[in-house]
Amino acid sequence: MKAHSLLIACTAACPAVAEQKLPPFTEAVLPIGNDVYAVSIGPGGPDEEFGSDATNGGLYKLTPDGTTEEIKLSDGQGLRNPTGMVRSSNQIVIVDGNEIISTALDGTVNWRQALDEDGVFLYDIEALDENTLFVSDFGRGAFLSVATQTGQIQPYLNDLPVSGLARFAIAETGIYAVSWGSDDAWDSALYWVPHSSNGDNAVSLADGFGNLESVEIVNGTVVVGGYRGHEKYPNARLMRVETDGNILPLSAGSHSRGISDMLFDGSSIWLTYFYDASYAELPSQAAQNLD
Repeated sequence: MKAHSLLIACTAACPAVAEQKLPPFTEAVLPIGNDVYAVSIGPGGPDEEFGSDATNGGLYKLTPDGTTEEIKLSDGQGLRNPTGMVRSSNQIVIVDGNEIISTALDGTVNWRQALDEDGVFLYDIEALDENTLFVSDFGRGAFLSVATQTGQIQPYLNDLPVSGLARFAIAETGIYAVSWGSDDAWDSALYWVPHSSNGDNAVSLADGFGNLESVEIVNGTVVVGGYRGHEKYPNARLMRVETDGNILPLSAGSHSRGISDMLFDGSSIWLTYFYDASYAELPSQAAQNLD
C-alpha cells in the first residue's frame, strides 16, 4: 500500500494558514471546531502497514495553542494502522486495518466492528448521510456500507472492483475513487463508480498518475493528490481533473513530496502530508490556481 517510495510541505500561490506539525506518519486530519484531530499509523511507518498487530497507531487532538494530545480509546484496544476518519454527528469514525471504530471526541468508544475476511484492509471512510457510511477496502478493491449507529458492515457494489482502491469522494450520483498503482509505473487512475451497478462498471476517467492516494470535490471541481504526480507532470503533487479527463497541475501542494489525504469542508481544503508529519489549510481558490 503505502510503499517504500511514498514520499510532502505545501506552498501555495494564494494565502493559506501556516503549515502545522503532526505526529509521525499521520494519514489524515479532521477539523472539528477550533481543534484538529489526526490519525497516525505510528512509529513503524509504512513498513508496519498490513502486517503489524501492534497498537502503534494513535488518535490525536491538536489545539489552537499548539498542544498535541493523544486520545486513548476507552475500550483499551488501541489502534494499529488507522488510515482514515470521518465525523458522524458527535462521533469520529475511524478505519483501522480490518476494523471500524466509532468514538466520542474524548475517546469513549461507541462501537468497534471487525471484518474478519481474507485480504481486508480498510482505507478510507466518508459519510453518505446520517445513517450510512461508505468505506473503501484497499485489500480487495471493494466498497462497503456501514450503519452509523451500530457499525453493521455490508458489501456495497462488490461487483465493481477497483484494484488498489485508495481514497474516494462521494457525489450525488456516484463516487470518485483513486487507485494506488505500482511504485515504478504511471498506473494510478481516477475512477467513476455509479451508486447503482445495473450492470455498469467502474469507469476510468483519467490515468497516467503515480501513486495517487486522495481525491476531493472542491466547489464542483475534482482534485486529486498523490506522491509522484502524473506522467505529463511528474513534479505535480496536487492536480485538477477536467470533465474531459484533462490533467492540470496546481500550484498548491505541487512543491511538496506528496499528499496522503484531502478534505474540503465547504470553505477550506485541508491537506495532510504523510512523511513531513504536517498539514495545511488552503482556501478553496487553490483548486483553480495552476502551476
